[in-house]
Amino acid sequence: MKVAICVAEAVPFAKTGGLADVAGALPAALKIKGVDTFVIMPGYKSIFEKDYPMQTVSKGAKVQMNASENIEFDLYRTTLKNVDFYFVRNDSLFGRENLYGTAQGDYTDNNLRFGFFSKAIFKVMELISVVPDIIHLHDYHFGLAALLLHDIKNNDKTTPYKDTKSVFTIHNLAYQGVYGSETLELCGIDSKYFTSEGLEFYGNVNFMKAGIVYSDKITTVSPTYSKEILTSRYGYRLEDTLKSRAEDLSGIINGIDYTVWDPAKDKAIFANYGINDLAGKKKCKDNLISEAFGMAASGAAGAAGDAGDDGNIHNGQNKSEPATNPDKPLIGMVSRLSEQKGIDLITGAMEDIMKNDVYVVILGTGEEKYHNILMEMQAGYKDKFSLTIGYSDKFSRQIYSGSDIFLMPSNYEPCGLGQLISLKYGTIPVVRNTGGLADTIIDIKNPEDIDKGGQGFMFTEYAADAFYIALKTAIDFYYDKRLWSKIVKNGMDCDFSWDYSAGKYKELYESIGRGRKI
Repeated sequence: MKVAICVAEAVPFAKTGGLADVAGALPAALKIKGVDTFVIMPGYKSIFEKDYPMQTVSKGAKVQMNASENIEFDLYRTTLKNVDFYFVRNDSLFGRENLYGTAQGDYTDNNLRFGFFSKAIFKVMELISVVPDIIHLHDYHFGLAALLLHDIKNNDKTTPYKDTKSVFTIHNLAYQGVYGSETLELCGIDSKYFTSEGLEFYGNVNFMKAGIVYSDKITTVSPTYSKEILTSRYGYRLEDTLKSRAEDLSGIINGIDYTVWDPAKDKAIFANYGINDLAGKKKCKDNLISEAFGMAASGAAGAAGDAGDDGNIHNGQNKSEPATNPDKPLIGMVSRLSEQKGIDLITGAMEDIMKNDVYVVILGTGEEKYHNILMEMQAGYKDKFSLTIGYSDKFSRQIYSGSDIFLMPSNYEPCGLGQLISLKYGTIPVVRNTGGLADTIIDIKNPEDIDKGGQGFMFTEYAADAFYIALKTAIDFYYDKRLWSKIVKNGMDCDFSWDYSAGKYKELYESIGRGRKI
């Protein structure tokens, strides 16, 4: 069975978020399962500025966008982990500094950029002489391709794609690709599809809706999120469309790549460690205190104010006195600083949090108002709260490895990778009962829950006091070293590798493919 995975970003080639982690790991995991996968993605400027071994597949290929316009592209290929990645290069569309837009907003021609790419998918398959059994489309960027496949199969009786099926995965329903109705003419889309049952959305064109309506199967990145998006709270005005496809909607939890996230091998952390020897984690904690607060803890070296590996400055407070209690809990967070991620709950509960004998270290960037609120709070709690506005991969790993407790109080979380990483690093998550967090965290309310595999602390109501109660429960358990050691080992013993998830995708492909097992 051949599967074409079409996606806007994939590590290591291009990344803005978790979508890239999924697309970088899933194809190789499917290969191991016996699924013949390949990836098609835009050829961004940044990809060709790096030293990837590229082969030229085709020059000057053409896509007919509409009745009067053709757009050319060059096609390149490289291979990673036994998976072929094909890059559609058109520098006027993809030769830009960023993938989707700037700080001022999305690029104004994203409808053309991703409309073109949706059409280019079929030209790529023609150029490489492959007719896939499944075209797997990820997020709104390529939802239009589901409509195009539907149109081809309905109007071309000789098409080689008559048996090809489409799977559309929703990674975050909040981002939908909504564009003006002029997109129909721009992308050569028949106006017959511009209906409430098609891709019309309050007078506009909606690429996400196209993927939902015209794909054979729809998935989300966790089972709970697949149910949540059927409600008005999480459906973002597409809940009725999704309800109409409920029989074809399912959730498959994302995995993480343990060759990338493993405290026993991670070269970016202060000391390596594993489930049977946690001495290195204590050293990582001491070093993080030193990095974030400029304090010498248990002999660890380091100083605050050092630049991260990508130039971001760790905004820890320079202090000369030693840490008075290096064994007190260290609470970490690596996140986008937005209300989706629950940062308003953290700021709302900060006064109560700071009444405890704890350290808090936050790394992230996001909404300016939260930058300002958190910076003001940091100034008021210099010895206990360290804030870094920005992002550093190295410092994020230092937080995962050096923290005792990890915060993910998300308003909604389609899957979440942070909690999966923190578990592997023996850092216990405090999460809200939503989306992938609900599917991956086993809540602890009492010691008996630990014997049942409990490895996190959960709350349900989206409120600062509910969040604080869960965090305070975690802090209280932390001081019972015997129980905390069991919780840490429960977390590190979890297996959220891609093996399970790839197996579920394989089952889905087989259920709608050409009627044959792989």
